[in-house]
Amino acid sequence: MKRILLFVLVASFFAGCNKIDKDSFRISGKLTNGIEKQLVLMEMTGQGLMPIYNINLDKNGEFKFTYKLTEPGIFVLMANPNDYITFIPQKQEDIIINGFFNSFSNTYTIQNSKESELLHDLNKEYIRTNAILAEINQTLHENKYAEDFEEIRSQLLDRYTILELHQKEVIKKFLNNNKGSLACIIGLYRSFDNHYLFNLNSDLDVYEGVYSEMLKTYPNNKHTIGLKKLIDDTKEKKRLKEEGLKREEQEPKKELANKR
Repeated sequence: MKRILLFVLVASFFAGCNKIDKDSFRISGKLTNGIEKQLVLMEMTGQGLMPIYNINLDKNGEFKFTYKLTEPGIFVLMANPNDYITFIPQKQEDIIINGFFNSFSNTYTIQNSKESELLHDLNKEYIRTNAILAEINQTLHENKYAEDFEEIRSQLLDRYTILELHQKEVIKKFLNNNKGSLACIIGLYRSFDNHYLFNLNSDLDVYEGVYSEMLKTYPNNKHTIGLKKLIDDTKEKKRLKEEGLKREEQEPKKELANKR
């Protein structure tokens, strides 16, 4: 009887240790080749990435960290400045992240976080697109002295354009299928060959569509507020530009009228 009681007490103790506070999330996992290395946890803010904590991996490459979440946010777990993952935790999520330390963004898996898993699926397509883009640039470089370079360049430019349009359609589909998700913020700001896929001036309707859905799910979230400010600033710049053009058009008419 004493042994049974002791077992129950021990089990209760470990269950308590594994419990996540209602206002926190936990990340844990194992990174191959990550023995005694370090990950940096950061949060995405309107002012850029804010460092939160340096997470040390143990002698097995394993880690565990719990963080208090004041509101849903977008976080980055970085192996180095060129190799990191983005994830979107919710309160009380026990998130498991595994992969290879030396190729973190290309190999990671993530479990127990719905929005983070959505983002992971989007990133797989992004990695595939970047691989094709790298192949196009490499082919262009290798043929820069070829006699038929202009023909090769034209063909590669066609591939480039088709790839960009395809990636844009993939993101649009993602935004439509996951309305109100914080993952849409990442999708909206997705880049292609060092420029944004969606231009604030020509694709303002896309930004406004994401904002209207975010307003329903996260009305007071900093990312929703930041997106609203971005849209308002763009509209204001457009208004001022249009007013300036109108004044320029009216000036010659005024001068002509004065001469008369």
